Amino acid sequence: MKPCRNIRVGVAVLAVLGAAQGNGSAVGHIAPVQTEALHAVVADNEAYGADHRAGYNGVSELRLKSGEPRNLFVPLYAGLNFEHIFSGDAASFGWNIFEPRRAPMQLARRSDTKVELRQDRTEHWPLRSRLVYEMKGDAIDFSFFGTPLEDTWQKHGYIGIFFASYIQAPEDMAIQFIGRSRPGRGDPRARWVKHLPEKHGLAANHRPAGSDWDPPVDDGFNIDLVKGVSDLEYLYPFYFGRSGDNVFVMMFDRSTAEGELRFAQSPSGGGKGNPAWDFVYFRRDYAVGRAFSFRARAVYRKFTCAEDVARLYETWSGETVTVP
Repeated sequence: MKPCRNIRVGVAVLAVLGAAQGNGSAVGHIAPVQTEALHAVVADNEAYGADHRAGYNGVSELRLKSGEPRNLFVPLYAGLNFEHIFSGDAASFGWNIFEPRRAPMQLARRSDTKVELRQDRTEHWPLRSRLVYEMKGDAIDFSFFGTPLEDTWQKHGYIGIFFASYIQAPEDMAIQFIGRSRPGRGDPRARWVKHLPEKHGLAANHRPAGSDWDPPVDDGFNIDLVKGVSDLEYLYPFYFGRSGDNVFVMMFDRSTAEGELRFAQSPSGGGKGNPAWDFVYFRRDYAVGRAFSFRARAVYRKFTCAEDVARLYETWSGETVTVP
């Protein structure tokens, strides 16, 4: 791995471009967690405090413990927020697209640094879900476990799951990753890509390199960040964004034939000036009653350089990254 240096970043320009303690017990609606580096709060779907709105489960507060008062996430909303379940089937288009935000959740603290959210199902989607957030230093290890209870996804053959992180007024709203253009759609060479869609839903999600699949959806599909497929693809499953002197990194297990992970983003998902740095998982190998899972790691720390972000992914994944 090369040492930190001033890198030339290839830019994709778009022409149209107070919880109770207890091990394993229910702890109400929020669970504060602290490590030596981070202060975080995990919340279920209930509102709390002066600002946080109902429906924004996940990590509602994330701050460096070095005395910075600023929440990385928009205080009304959250990060790693379980937002959508979908199938692409027109039969579901009349349902509320935010059902995971509306259905009851149970929050449980498993240790001082580990919190779970459970959801039996939503109004229309028969998916039993368990979300695990575990803090380690400057990282949040995240795991999702899902079990389909009936087959509501059979028309197109995948279970779609979407998570959002609403970033509070960063100076730079783009995300960066090592990627390239899709075959026949631009520069095929590996490069650092810096991407910010011109508007919500345009060139909004990026598939893994080597994939030849785009999720089928019926006409009228109503989740913009899923249908807004970009001309880019990522070479390694991590991306980062900058917020002041800090960096927020998302890294994931590699996609397989069983399930595909895509980066997703919006310049205004959290309101004007508040981008959404998101991801979407398509589970293609599923069966009623059989659990599936995927995992990710979020890191929040001071920014040094892009190469150091690649090193973080190497350490977590065991994979060697070729930095452009």
